[in-house]
Amino acid sequence: MSARPLRLVVGLACLAAVAACREAEPPSHEEIVRADLAAILDLQGSPCGQVVGYSLDRRLDYRVECATGDVYRIHVSAEGHVNVKEQDRQ
Repeated sequence: MSARPLRLVVGLACLAAVAACREAEPPSHEEIVRADLAAILDLQGSPCGQVVGYSLDRRLDYRVECATGDVYRIHVSAEGHVNVKEQDRQ
């Protein structure tokens, strides 16, 4: 194969790779936060499944609503300790 067709093949492969990357939208900030909160709950032994809602009460203090109907408070202390407490459903 001569150099010219090889460059064309490589160029087309690069265009296909760029197009594939552009099609995949990065997750939104809200999706990232929901996934992080679900992971924290799972790691703390309070599985939630899917986070359907959350609110930030104060800095690093979240109220998390799960698809199961469970509600948790996730608070990160000044020392970096993660505290999870089950809350009353409202």
